[in-house]
Amino acid sequence: MDAIIKQMSETYGAMELVLFRSLFGLIPVAAMIMMTGRLSMLVTRRPGLQALRAILATVTTFLFFLSLRYLPLGEAVALVFTAPICLTVLAGPVLGEKVGPRRWFAVAVGFVGVLTILRPGSDVFSPYALLPVSAALTFSLTMLLGRKLALTDNSTSIVFYTSVGGVLASAVLVPMDWITPRLDHLPWLLLIGILGGVGQLLIVQAFRYAEASMLAPFEYTCIVWAILFGYLIWSELPDQWTVVGAAIVIASGLYIAQRESRARRVG
Repeated sequence: MDAIIKQMSETYGAMELVLFRSLFGLIPVAAMIMMTGRLSMLVTRRPGLQALRAILATVTTFLFFLSLRYLPLGEAVALVFTAPICLTVLAGPVLGEKVGPRRWFAVAVGFVGVLTILRPGSDVFSPYALLPVSAALTFSLTMLLGRKLALTDNSTSIVFYTSVGGVLASAVLVPMDWITPRLDHLPWLLLIGILGGVGQLLIVQAFRYAEASMLAPFEYTCIVWAILFGYLIWSELPDQWTVVGAAIVIASGLYIAQRESRARRVG
């Protein structure tokens, strides 16, 4: 999905791509509701929290899509995977979770990895690299709200209202930068939404049946795929410092996931 978005961003603005992602992302959700025949899946007990999460998710998607216009695919994806680090930092003040010294050390190591990728003050530093980092921060807030909503609402309703919120928010803003889609681009724009919607549902189901520490290694393979697609489509290859920084970020994220899993079992 990210590779298609990067290709389409050469023609369309980030907010328009958010609209297509959110609108067509409703197709898999609607299909699931039709297969189960349970409209009750959409009932929410916390509409205000759902709306806030939808807004944050839309901001996250916009920032990340915008970054794909300016950054190599592998670098953008590596930076957005700083989200587990941000999640750990925010878990205390937002959810009241206790974060031990080992996880704080992992957070510090993770930020060293981020700085290694960004290299602020050097000739290779790009201010656009702050876009996926900002997206990681807002995504972390989105995930924290998702944890709160999971206590009262089911996963299908969370995905549904997030997509609807994205449609409404982007529909309001997109007229300022609207470009009528070309006919040969419509299948790709449709695919963005379907891939995103299916992926989101699969991730929600995965976390329903397995612990985060078990799933984290599979999540981080996304960076490998991003580098591969970046090379095959745009001949992009990350430099050695980006690879080193990404490895540090991955190691930090995996350790945080493992420590969080252990903390939950103990608790």
